[in-house]
Amino acid sequence: MSRRAFFINALMGVSLLSGIALMASYFVRFLFPVSNVKVSRKLYVGDVRQIPPGKSTSFTDLKGQKLNIVNTGDEFIALSTKCTHLGCQVFWKERERLFFCPCHDGFFDERGNVVKGPPPAPLTTYKVEVVGQGVYIYVDEVHV
Repeated sequence: MSRRAFFINALMGVSLLSGIALMASYFVRFLFPVSNVKVSRKLYVGDVRQIPPGKSTSFTDLKGQKLNIVNTGDEFIALSTKCTHLGCQVFWKERERLFFCPCHDGFFDERGNVVKGPPPAPLTTYKVEVVGQGVYIYVDEVHV
């Protein structure tokens, strides 16, 4: 066997083995998929001055879900606007400092806890961070 033929055969052999290894790795990933990984994304909501104490503002995240950000005076709280009873839209009643679900008269406090009505669980909360004068929320994204 000549030197040239040896190197050609060696190069083809290495290429063939690396192709087989790549196909095997894809086959193993197909048989045993990676579990869903949750990644948090930090989203800018607005300036602190835009949400005075006792007020609420609505915000739509990247998936189109509506959220309410409430300034309690001590902290900012981000809550889902989806009622835990039947999924109706909840609204902030500023005078009472409560969230109201018009479907079945459900009431939630400013922290999302059930105050009155049929909702079985509190509203979904999101982590809020204030950096300087900016208000940010963290939303989870699932990557497959």
